[in-house]
Amino acid sequence: MNPVVRALGHGRAHRLLGRHLVLLSYAGRRTGRRYELPVMTAPAGEDLVVVAAGADGKTWWRNFGPEPTDVLVRVAGGEQRRSARRLAPADAGYPEALVAYQRTFPRVHVPVGSPVVVLAPRAAG
Repeated sequence: MNPVVRALGHGRAHRLLGRHLVLLSYAGRRTGRRYELPVMTAPAGEDLVVVAAGADGKTWWRNFGPEPTDVLVRVAGGEQRRSARRLAPADAGYPEALVAYQRTFPRVHVPVGSPVVVLAPRAAG
């Protein structure tokens, strides 16, 4: 499914994906290889919040830590440079990020301790 979603995200049909699904492009932390995957985001002010649902079976979120990492987000047919950082449950901002996510997706069950990645706008320059 990801190749189809990525193709839609890069074409004129990006509106079919909805406003919460974006393409997240990042470099692998060990290999430096570029990856791109679709993720569901929830707005939290200027930030976008991503929760790694089913985290035990996924590895992409492990590429992000507490220090900001440069990423590229394709949303609404355009690209945005952002910085991504993973929040741990004990970090400041984690509860607020979960609240923002669950406000946007009230029917989604988010297990306690789920990895949260915040995509913040990068400063110009």
